[in-house]
Amino acid sequence: MSILNIKENIIRNKTKQLKKQLSDGYLDAKQPIRRIAILNNPVSKLTYDRLKYIEKITGLDTRNFDILTVKGRNDNYNELRGVIATKSDFSVFGKITSTEILEFLDRNYDLLVDFTGIQNEIELYFSLAIKSKFRVGYFLDDNIYDLMLDVKHGDIKAYTDELIRYLRILEYL
Repeated sequence: MSILNIKENIIRNKTKQLKKQLSDGYLDAKQPIRRIAILNNPVSKLTYDRLKYIEKITGLDTRNFDILTVKGRNDNYNELRGVIATKSDFSVFGKITSTEILEFLDRNYDLLVDFTGIQNEIELYFSLAIKSKFRVGYFLDDNIYDLMLDVKHGDIKAYTDELIRYLRILEYL
């Protein structure tokens, strides 16, 4: 078994543990959203303009948004500020080696918006590892989100419009 396979197996096992630990942490509808985590990847097509749109609608400042972008080795995506994560940020034994990523994962968020559509084990791991009271993602078989949006992956306008619509319905905005 190669070192890469060992690392992937360890991350897969950690992901299973995180799934078991995930608890319902719904926001109180009277409590406003103050801090948002965004999980992103190059495939998501999240743009700076769409991020500004979310900021405007939520009434939050850029400082209230933290972005974690999961990239592959050959991805050139860097449109958004924030933390970049790759498979190489995990040690052979599956421990995160980046202080920046560890600090991101140590924060508590009111809302996680997952734009990835979970393309791989690393994205699934981060989607579960981010501490958030309310989690939004694409409609998937995994039951890891409090709200799943059934829109075409990559249709970022429809995704953000539905996100805002449901946050208003749930009285978070």
